[in-house]
Amino acid sequence: MKQEIKEVLNNYELGELLSCKKMICGYSNTNYKIDTSTGSYLYRICQRQSLDSIQYEMNLMQALKQIRFPAAFPIPRKDKSYISLGDHGWVTIYEFIEGEQPKVTPQTVEEIAKATGELSQFKNWTQLPRKNPISLDICHQLIKDFGTSKYQYSEIFSYFREQTEYLNSYLTQKIPRGMVHGDLFPDNTIFNGNKLTAIIDFEFSCPDYLLIDVGVAINGFCFLNNRLNQELLIIFLKTYNKIRILTPREIDLLPYYIQWGAHGIISCHLEHNLLNKKSIKQLNRVNELMERVKIIRQEEVIISQLIQDFARSQPHFP
Repeated sequence: MKQEIKEVLNNYELGELLSCKKMICGYSNTNYKIDTSTGSYLYRICQRQSLDSIQYEMNLMQALKQIRFPAAFPIPRKDKSYISLGDHGWVTIYEFIEGEQPKVTPQTVEEIAKATGELSQFKNWTQLPRKNPISLDICHQLIKDFGTSKYQYSEIFSYFREQTEYLNSYLTQKIPRGMVHGDLFPDNTIFNGNKLTAIIDFEFSCPDYLLIDVGVAINGFCFLNNRLNQELLIIFLKTYNKIRILTPREIDLLPYYIQWGAHGIISCHLEHNLLNKKSIKQLNRVNELMERVKIIRQEEVIISQLIQDFARSQPHFP
């Protein structure tokens, strides 16, 4: 890899490669921390995204940089483009931001709620159109593929069919739209203690219902031992609502978008590529999220009442 990285670095003004170290792999990319004579950077090999998808992400990052959104931004090549081709796939190089994945605390919940609200207020989202890569349409297509998939998971498939059908009528109702990140879990954030430094991995970002990011971020930061923590949920809602006020219809639909925050990630794991490739790590994550959704369904009335009580406590609620 060192030789490959050296060759790619010829396209940048980042100096001489001094060292490279492979980082913990995610599901989508292979990442290296590289040290050069000019500093430290993140070298990302995109293993799943198409070239069009990567270019979309680069365009979005430039727009977010203009509004100083807290993110790690890509480094331009000498020709001012952002994408290179290495031996192992498409490559992008990012700022390397020191920090760590956060622990779930009231302070980190406030930080992610604030950032989620700020992204919800991004005004130029209509200039960056594309279809959401995690959607009900994908869920319905996956269900059609279950019968011919290499690996069969009868319990997961049964759950997935029923839950997709259950959410269908709720997730198709018209509510406020804007730019969403789509994957606001702790492993896509960098914190310095309890302070958010950057959000990373915008590969699922697209215009869609803003409640998607609310539901996903709640899944990422308001669950302890796979159970929704009511105190953390209220902290998130209070902080987010200071930046963007949730509409009454969004308040009604939020319990279902919390379910979608887990269910959509399950669909992503099935699509890439649990149906046709063995991965104990992914299978364990799917089972964890599936159990989470089942518990939320059981506690749906309680969660809904909690959210309604929060809304009525707000001075602007009609």
